[in-house]
Amino acid sequence: MMWIAFAGKELFRKKIVLVTGVLTLLFIGMFNFGLYKMTHAEPSGFRAPFASLIDGIALLAVGLMFAGMIVAFLVFFATMGTISGEIENGLMLAVLARPIPRWKVYLGKYFGTGFWIFIYCTVLFLAILLPVHFMADVPMQAGSLFRSWLLFCWGPQLLLALSLLGSSYLPMLGNGVACAILYGLSLFMNFAESVFNLNGGNETLSSISLIVSMFMPANALFYRLTYEIIGGLDVPLLPDMLNMLGPFSPSNAPSPAFVAYSAAYWAALLALGCRAFRRKDIA
Repeated sequence: MMWIAFAGKELFRKKIVLVTGVLTLLFIGMFNFGLYKMTHAEPSGFRAPFASLIDGIALLAVGLMFAGMIVAFLVFFATMGTISGEIENGLMLAVLARPIPRWKVYLGKYFGTGFWIFIYCTVLFLAILLPVHFMADVPMQAGSLFRSWLLFCWGPQLLLALSLLGSSYLPMLGNGVACAILYGLSLFMNFAESVFNLNGGNETLSSISLIVSMFMPANALFYRLTYEIIGGLDVPLLPDMLNMLGPFSPSNAPSPAFVAYSAAYWAALLALGCRAFRRKDIA
């Protein structure tokens, strides 16, 4: 509880909560306004069966993708100097003056910040999903929603562990740039792979995308999230209908084994971070 309160005070002190709250409200407002205009537009021409359902899923996928990007950059910019920045300004010396093992300090910083990221992800997930559910009439099941929510919250926890590890080795700005570029590369590769899969696939691109996803699994988990949402629908969808989702189609969704790998990867990141912080010269 102490580390949760400390992390919350840091987020308020740096005005991250204020800036994030204002911009998040702006994003949610624009998304709901666009959703309202699209769902209340006058129908024109013939619409195929389930077309409105596909549109609703596409809107939900787009909203969750951009919401995930917002959370990702929030994690990076809020934590890129958690270790290196506090060492540079001397704050870490005051923290380590107490008889606390370094690994406890490191994990305390992670779980303290991770708690608030988890709360933010939950609010953002509901703010995107519920309007689509009610305005676009997209049916959902409780089990599907629960798994999707866990996946949406799980990705940022991986990013947080990666950012803290980078902060143990790199200066503040260097860590932020490195994490942002790696995230952008993963986003591009997964998006490109989805586009090529619609035209028969490309083995070389798929192999490169898999390698990048091994280091940055957060974006690959997004397609698993979409897969879970579609799996919870109350109506059957044919493969041709799913192809209407374009790059958001869950045709290349990772398997449960990849989700298990992401958990092992998360544990390895935390272990490496504790080891790096324990050996780091603070003075």
